[in-house]
Amino acid sequence: MSTSILLKIIGKSSVTLTTNLNALIDDKPLKFRGEMYHPYHFNCTNCGVELDYTAREVRSRPGFAANDMNELYCLRCHDKMGIPICGACRRPIEERVVTALGKHWHVEHFVCAKCEKPFFGHRHYEKKGLAYCETHYHQLFGNLCFVCNQVISGDVFTALNKAWCVHHFACSVCDQKMNQKTKFYECDLKPVCKKCYEKFPAELRRRLKRQHDAAPARKAQTPT
Repeated sequence: MSTSILLKIIGKSSVTLTTNLNALIDDKPLKFRGEMYHPYHFNCTNCGVELDYTAREVRSRPGFAANDMNELYCLRCHDKMGIPICGACRRPIEERVVTALGKHWHVEHFVCAKCEKPFFGHRHYEKKGLAYCETHYHQLFGNLCFVCNQVISGDVFTALNKAWCVHHFACSVCDQKMNQKTKFYECDLKPVCKKCYEKFPAELRRRLKRQHDAAPARKAQTPT
């Protein structure tokens, strides 16, 4: 019964037991039909050159059923066949292909750069050559509502270096809804309406004013 055994040797690199000759492979093996082999036991199906570990196994092509071929090609001949290579695993893509970020991907290998979950056809967002799911794109780049922690699908209200759903921007004390024209103040990085702010003790208002004056310019109104 054919087996492929990976032997871990202390202090040395790993070696593989080849399937057909039961001999150790002390270099990079060639995987073919799920088994490990010396690459030089095979030749390219197209040009006949002796293969190395970079050889590509083609299991299906147009006009053939999946796993109906199982042919090996050298890297040069394989590239000429026009079979896309996955941008993640660098292996041929013989079934469904995802094209994004200027590359081709196996469906299961096209993932969010933050959570590493596959998109599986769901919408993705691109930023500086990376792909993100909707939640993590907005979380990282500023359009996740500070109150409900959900992606803001409509208009965005920006204040205190945060983003808010328009209907969620409210006084943190009385919960009175506010808009762009409402005068508000900052307290512990949260908005406070003028009415609530004026109810604060005088010493607290003075301390908030000192903090505001010492900090870089913000979008809150200056306390008085």
